[in-house]
Amino acid sequence: MKKVVVKIGGSLAIDEAKLADFVAAVSKLPASGKDINENISLLREQPTFIDGLRVTTPSIMKMVEMTLSGHVNKKLVRMLLENNCNAVGLSGVDAKLFEVVKKQGKVDLGLVGEVKKVNPKIVETLWSAGFVPVVSPISIGPDENGKAVSWNVNADTAASELAVALHADQFVLVSDVPGVMDDTKTVIPELTEDASEALIEKGVISGGMIPKVRESFKSISRGLKSIHIVGWKDADHFVKQINGELNYGTILG
Repeated sequence: MKKVVVKIGGSLAIDEAKLADFVAAVSKLPASGKDINENISLLREQPTFIDGLRVTTPSIMKMVEMTLSGHVNKKLVRMLLENNCNAVGLSGVDAKLFEVVKKQGKVDLGLVGEVKKVNPKIVETLWSAGFVPVVSPISIGPDENGKAVSWNVNADTAASELAVALHADQFVLVSDVPGVMDDTKTVIPELTEDASEALIEKGVISGGMIPKVRESFKSISRGLKSIHIVGWKDADHFVKQINGELNYGTILG
């Protein structure tokens, strides 16, 4: 059985029509961040990003977990079930799927974690039983006192770590952008690591695309076979991308 890990984000996660189209596409396959900003506004706390990573205070962490592991996760599970896709929702906290430590950097990002260990058995067990896991990137790890707490992890990073641990045949990142673009805003069909770093240095690749691309190449160096960064067009394009019948985004390698 072909193992495929798909990470969705952007408007696809909240646009009812696009999400319904995505669910229809997934249902055709062989069995196998905007909501957060809106919720944070209820706290009257301005979301801050550094190098594409969200600075996560304790109050924001509660809202991030509620949104990703609760509202968004269960909404997608319900839609998949309605399309006869046997979905199960979980997060990186469940069965310690993602074990993390505090992410270190130039500034304190708060409750932002770095994945140190992936325990994929729960996903493998669900797969073998015919279920489709829907995974939230909220993870588990110790705070400064050693107490186990929930941590915010970049979703692209969590998804790529899971894809590596599962020895996935294909890892697909779907977002609002059609792929990695050059300085003329044209999608680059294929991209090497050296070329991507040059584009980052020039500022052509910026914001949230930086961790997306860098974590992808880390995964490739660790054995991941295929990484696709694509936008959302429709169910037909997505299924053909998965099946290798076309490439309408960027394939990293």
